[in-house]
Amino acid sequence: AGFWGVPPFVGAAMPCLLEPPKGSMLFAALAGIEDEEHEETVVIVDPYTSGRFLVEEFRRRRWPLVAVRSSLSIDEALLSTWNAASFERTVVHHGDLAETIASLRNVGSIRAVIAGSEPGVALADELSAALGLRGNDPTGPRPRCRWDKYEMHERLSECGLRALRQRVCSSAEEAAAFAAGVDTWPIVVKSRTSNGFSGCVHLCGDREALDEAVAFVRSAKDLAGRANDAALAQEYLEGREYVVDCVSFDGEHFVSATWAYCKTPTECGFIYDNTRTLPYDSAPDSLQQRLYRYVFECLTALGVRNGASHCEVVVPEGDQDSPCLVRLGARMHGSMGPALWSKCAGREQAQPYLLAELFAEEAGGSLPRRLRDMRERPGAQAYKLTRWSVQVDLQCPTGGILSQSVEASSGDWLRAMPSFWAMRLFVEDGDRVAPTRSLSTSPGFVVLLGYSEAEVDRDLAKIREREKSGLMYIVRPGSENVVGATPSGSGRRNSISAARMRELEAEAEKLISPLASRACSPVLSPQQAPAMPPGIGDSLVEFTLNGDGLDDFDLDGGGGGGLGGFVGGAGGLDDFSLE
Repeated sequence: AGFWGVPPFVGAAMPCLLEPPKGSMLFAALAGIEDEEHEETVVIVDPYTSGRFLVEEFRRRRWPLVAVRSSLSIDEALLSTWNAASFERTVVHHGDLAETIASLRNVGSIRAVIAGSEPGVALADELSAALGLRGNDPTGPRPRCRWDKYEMHERLSECGLRALRQRVCSSAEEAAAFAAGVDTWPIVVKSRTSNGFSGCVHLCGDREALDEAVAFVRSAKDLAGRANDAALAQEYLEGREYVVDCVSFDGEHFVSATWAYCKTPTECGFIYDNTRTLPYDSAPDSLQQRLYRYVFECLTALGVRNGASHCEVVVPEGDQDSPCLVRLGARMHGSMGPALWSKCAGREQAQPYLLAELFAEEAGGSLPRRLRDMRERPGAQAYKLTRWSVQVDLQCPTGGILSQSVEASSGDWLRAMPSFWAMRLFVEDGDRVAPTRSLSTSPGFVVLLGYSEAEVDRDLAKIREREKSGLMYIVRPGSENVVGATPSGSGRRNSISAARMRELEAEAEKLISPLASRACSPVLSPQQAPAMPPGIGDSLVEFTLNGDGLDDFDLDGGGGGGLGGFVGGAGGLDDFSLE
């Protein structure tokens, strides 16, 4: 209903507004779909998490899509966002680049190859270069620097940019030696790759916590199912964190979005209090402009010439002139970020739209003009917020057993707030909860969306007041030993739990239109797909298994007719049909 712009009750009374015939002009008009179909194909590597919004944007523009999966050993949280029905074809990469390139050449003319999520960054660069397409050079200085955090900071140091002190550690003893050299706690321990398993970032306040974190990271796998052979130890910088999302065109960088992380200190580090959108500040000496200049230098140093980027940067307390990159993702902002930003600044400002302009339109579409405006017009603004958003991470002040779920105690109250937009709750009646010390022990999150910053801040303050009042968390005495809790006194903080990541992706799924939603997939959810969007071929709707061309088809290991023991006995598939 939100996609079509029609209230739910209207959809019930007038289903034609929600379900126009596929391929009709009405469907295209409502979905914002272009009339022209394209002969070339766009390839998206690992179209998971926010890559779904990139799929949606290209389908609006009627580009045929092919998915490349860099691995079949993908983390469950990412796999839950996979929708094969959005693609004309899926190619699985088995480690042989030449084989994958040959498969893509068989598809026909390729317009672009784009990384849809973090695990696909390296492969997308290699494929783009091999096919002679716009992208980032996979053979430049320190070629792993766009997805290996150690190489990332080494490259920044080589270019004279501020970087974190760090060491790759194969043992707890090596990490302890690094901590002694830094001579200050806490120490951050994480995986080297940017697609490290969720939960693989730890803030360690002492030697015991450091040993535990190194062991945890070395025993974990990344989001692509690869084992970590070592842990990365880095210094911790106290300060406010920012996110700068960009899209680059031939080495020039355009700011798509800016966010700020607000943190609350705890006895074992800190938790994120909220994440908020920031309006663009064009004043030459403003903090944001200093931040943007540093981010642009980092992107250039790390070889980001074309495509999306997501930079997390710390501005140290008392030293606003020396921002420091925490990490770069050479892909779009993850999860619901692009969709939420489009609500605040418009579809044309979100990374999926800008990427489609860059890779699919002639000469970069509108992006060169926008970059020229930023260069030549003093005070020009890269974006303008029309709405403000805050993601509030809930904080339980006490431990015990929930006598009443948060939904029962406060669900209606939260939804009645003027700026309420969405929420996900991780705890139920009867669950044990601990005082929130980290994101892994947060009871959930609420997304606020309002027409002014003051409006969302008022609702944020009301949420915090209700949490402290005892009205939100109705608990009785009980053990605080809950799954995901930070061990008492260990000083270890998980940046984000796997369960939380799955909840974020589930909430993001609600923001996707029928053009790319799993809910409209005839394979994944046939009951919820009464009308298929354009571009999903009839072969998926009228698929038959009537024996034609299936001589070698086998699902029972016996060869020949396959399914014969289940359908029609020896007749195999001759009479079997899913018409």
